[in-house]
Formats: sequence, structure tokens, C-alpha cells
Amino acid sequence: MGQKVSDSTRIAAAPDTILDVITDIEAYPQWAEGVQSAEVLETDTQGRPARARFEVDAKVVEVTYTLTYTYTDNRVSWTLVEGEPLNQLDGSYTLAPSGAETDVTYELEADVDIPLPGFMKKRAAKQILDQGLRGLKQRAESRS
Repeated sequence: MGQKVSDSTRIAAAPDTILDVITDIEAYPQWAEGVQSAEVLETDTQGRPARARFEVDAKVVEVTYTLTYTYTDNRVSWTLVEGEPLNQLDGSYTLAPSGAETDVTYELEADVDIPLPGFMKKRAAKQILDQGLRGLKQRAESRS
């Protein structure tokens, strides 16, 4: 069973700008800490990423994984298709406009196939979450 974590932040950018950052998979190495490469493997009928592969330096181990994406009006979610040493890496960004800004909630459920105590897995998932929100905020606000 994976470790569930979530957090929110307010970003001084419109939802469309934030969505553009989230769906620009190839740019992740420029702003997402640890991401060494990212490649879109398939797109949906609207040209958005439907399947993507990532290579990440997780400090303890190199991680390669593939995600599939789904979209609703205000949410981007993903599910792990395959990954080493990952068993689970499922999550979502939910965007809620708030005037000229956007509240972004990032939810993540992660599990690795490495024998670690639960508190260490939870700490690692929280670190991924914090880095993701911080990087997304910086990138989106620099585009506004």
C-alpha cells in the first residue's frame, strides 16, 4: 500500500498557464527537481500527453517510470504503468481559480519496492510533493 500525501498552494497565474506547465512534459528537467529526462510517448485527441516516460535521480536510486494521464475540466491525474523500483506513483493536480490566482492541490500516492520503514516512505512522498508544488509555482509564475 502506498503512502498518501497532499498539499495545496496558491499560484499567481491563470489555470491555463498552470495547465500548460503541467502538460509540457519535455520541460520538466528544467523545473522539476531530480527529473533528468522526460518524454511524451503518446498524446490524446487534444494533443495533451496521454503517456510519458521519466528518468529521475532520486538521490538514493535512479528511477525510470511511465505514467498515463487523464484530464477533466480542472484536474490532471496520472497512474503508474511501469517503473523501477516503483510499485505505485499515482497522483493529481486540481486547479481552482481564485481571482487572478489559482489554488492548486497536489495529491500523491507512492510506493517503492525497497525495504524501508513506512515513515521513511511517507517522508520521501512528502518531499516529492513539496518539490513538485514549489517547482510548478516558480515555473507558472515566471510565465505570467
